[in-house]
Amino acid sequence: MVAPIRRRYPTHTRNPRTDLYTRKMERATKIFQDLQEQSDAGVPIIVEGRRDEAALRKFGVKGTVFCLKATGEPRFSFIERLDGSKRAIVLTDFDREGGELGSWLYQELSHRGIRADNRLWHKIRGLARTEIRSVEELPSFVRALEIRSRGLRP
Repeated sequence: MVAPIRRRYPTHTRNPRTDLYTRKMERATKIFQDLQEQSDAGVPIIVEGRRDEAALRKFGVKGTVFCLKATGEPRFSFIERLDGSKRAIVLTDFDREGGELGSWLYQELSHRGIRADNRLWHKIRGLARTEIRSVEELPSFVRALEIRSRGLRP
């Protein structure tokens, strides 16, 4: 009698890609929970346009969101509206222009004594890499992550 063949690996293994997307989804969930908590605590969020604000509202952000480009006012008068705040979250787009604008905002807010927080921007950019270029694309990116984490294709 021949002994049954023992397999080293189980026959029902998960796809490694699915595990990657599951981990990414967990990271995204933590990032957006942190964003919601800070927003609920009264920390204003600075984005570029109205669509970026709408994207954050889809994630349940209920706090103050300032749109830099939507008002058409000069940058310096926009920053003067934040003078009463102690902290602000800078969440510009992930393209070159958004990066430059985020750096400028960070420096200007820091000079005015406002603690500018761009950690969430860096975390989202690290999570999404080259898949998205703007904040308004975040809801579709997260939806695609959810689908991929279940082993399906978007």
